[in-house]
Amino acid sequence: MPTILEPGAPNFSFPGNGTEGEASSGSSPSGTWVGDGTATDALSTLQSQSYGAAAISAATNDGINPATLAAFGQVESHFANVGNGTSSAQGVWQITQGTWDDTVSRYNLPYTEADRDDPTAQADVASHIISEYATAVSQSTGQPATSLQTYGAYMFGPSAGAAIASASNTDAPLSQFVSSTALKNNGMTGWTVGQYYQTMAQRMGSGASATVYNA
Repeated sequence: MPTILEPGAPNFSFPGNGTEGEASSGSSPSGTWVGDGTATDALSTLQSQSYGAAAISAATNDGINPATLAAFGQVESHFANVGNGTSSAQGVWQITQGTWDDTVSRYNLPYTEADRDDPTAQADVASHIISEYATAVSQSTGQPATSLQTYGAYMFGPSAGAAIASASNTDAPLSQFVSSTALKNNGMTGWTVGQYYQTMAQRMGSGASATVYNA
């Protein structure tokens, strides 16, 4: 059990399939996935956004690979700075109110409620969350965390995400690590670890295999 509140993970839902999910541990920083699921070069797409350069700078300053931040933005919202109709999740990286407040407080970040609509501030907050989760994954696997592995923590919470990343058998049921409610709400009932990773890798695009931390 963590000694601090786990920011949790964004709940993912395939378009037209399921409702807002429920993380197996920690609170949930994001709501239903609103992207289109198309695998592209996420970093190039992020660079093309009006806020792209500032977001990439925020990631770099936080020691996070911009390709990782971009891959998460692609999965979460397809780079749309939007709210979520079923939760308090907001912005490109779909961070919930509770996760935003907790992260800003713990890292003493200079943001207010109004900054939740600012993609540059969102990128900074998301980078801190991703860094925290990548550390949990790396401590579990003994290897540098990839974007794909870390997204499991962003989605289901760091404890479950780290356990999934450490699974030695890709045929293992995802239900060994994630609650049945979360799986049902996200359309993943009956999935295996391998099936989950394969699907998410396709949606993250080329950034899936990138290591989270800059060298």
